[in-house]
Amino acid sequence: MLEGADVAISALQGGEDVVVDGQTALLRAAEKAGVPRLIPSDFAVDLFRLDDGDNVFLDHRRRAHEAFDGTHVQVTSVLNGAFTEVMTAPFLAVVDWDNDTFAYWGDGDQPCGFTTVADTAAYTAEVALDPAVAGRPVRVAGDVLTMTEFHDALQRGSGRRLELRVRGDVSDLEAEIRRRRAVATGPADFVALQYVWAMVTGKAKLDPLDNDRYPAVRPTGVAEFARRFAR
Repeated sequence: MLEGADVAISALQGGEDVVVDGQTALLRAAEKAGVPRLIPSDFAVDLFRLDDGDNVFLDHRRRAHEAFDGTHVQVTSVLNGAFTEVMTAPFLAVVDWDNDTFAYWGDGDQPCGFTTVADTAAYTAEVALDPAVAGRPVRVAGDVLTMTEFHDALQRGSGRRLELRVRGDVSDLEAEIRRRRAVATGPADFVALQYVWAMVTGKAKLDPLDNDRYPAVRPTGVAEFARRFAR
């Protein structure tokens, strides 16, 4: 089914069997069909700056890249930071629209990348048509804001006041991750905080950004996203 394709794009989500084994199978199919390029399902913060154990799900994505080593298929990851939709959903426990609160970890001053799902797809389409980036990651962000700026943008866009709450500093966050991990029944019990940690420490920051390479994409900022969300 890949015969004649110029690029294979993966949007797989799941555990290690899907992300590693499934994408390895896709790579082998691309090799067999003579597809020259692959965009794996890496859409996240800069997972290549993280160490094993920093984020269990992103560990799987780096494992997939180990399987990609030695292939003639050129791999290009699209890294978009955090999905704006996920950052404002219950999963990360940052924004609570029902109770009008915004809670964050850290000092609130570390810039983070936020990109909507639709804008990530638009950037991915541009990357697929750009063979000059084959073999290297592409980093894009719809908005780059600190957590306090993120809070501000959500309030401006939505027209709602979100009570600001500080959960603790980075060391408190690390302690909470360890506590949850020790009693976890699965990664879902602690991985959300691992994503937050990667962002608020700056360890997985997107740098440099490739936005200027794709001027046709006019990404939605967080304030505009919140404005649409509040309609």
